Amino acid sequence: MFIGVYNLANFVTLLGLASAVVACFSAGNNLLLAVCMFLLSGLCDMFDGRIARGAGSRTRKEKLFGIQIDTVCDMVSFGIAPIVIAYHCGFNHWYDMAIYIVYAACAAIRLAYFNTQAIEETPDLNMKAFTGVPVPFSCMVLPPLMILHALVDSRVAVNVIFDIVYLAVGIAFIINVKIKKLNIPQSIALIAFEAVCVVSMFLAFKK
Repeated sequence: MFIGVYNLANFVTLLGLASAVVACFSAGNNLLLAVCMFLLSGLCDMFDGRIARGAGSRTRKEKLFGIQIDTVCDMVSFGIAPIVIAYHCGFNHWYDMAIYIVYAACAAIRLAYFNTQAIEETPDLNMKAFTGVPVPFSCMVLPPLMILHALVDSRVAVNVIFDIVYLAVGIAFIINVKIKKLNIPQSIALIAFEAVCVVSMFLAFKK
């Protein structure tokens, strides 16, 4: 009745997309909620691949669809949502826009290159390492920036820091370096880091 492949892993991917959309809509009036929903999309991205690989045998078509839908959702979650959140922080000058465009373009290139590698270089479509910094890395970058935004009074200084970091992260997406996938202990450490950031953001925004 409907096109597409429907399984638990893809539903988790779509949950991440939904979380990112909510983050974009809520950024205008509730930055704390926006960042929390953004981090939820990162959490979904961390586990959807593991769920897919643990679900048993999949056809090549199912694997390809999983790669493609994950990439499309990642572009919204980690290529667009961080820009919308930064924009609603008040960093919306022409030079901010220029940096956001570079950031989004680099995220798109990174994601398209990942798909190309997976299809052309891996017979089983299972990448063992990344080329370039993965776009969900923005989940580690945005929360500390938001804490800085809440605590530092100088908007000019924070604006400059946001711009530098977004530009640096965008370039990191397309730099030609190999990065191994996170193992389980590293994933747990990342979740713990994000939990600490959420608590810190809550305290910072309540001041």
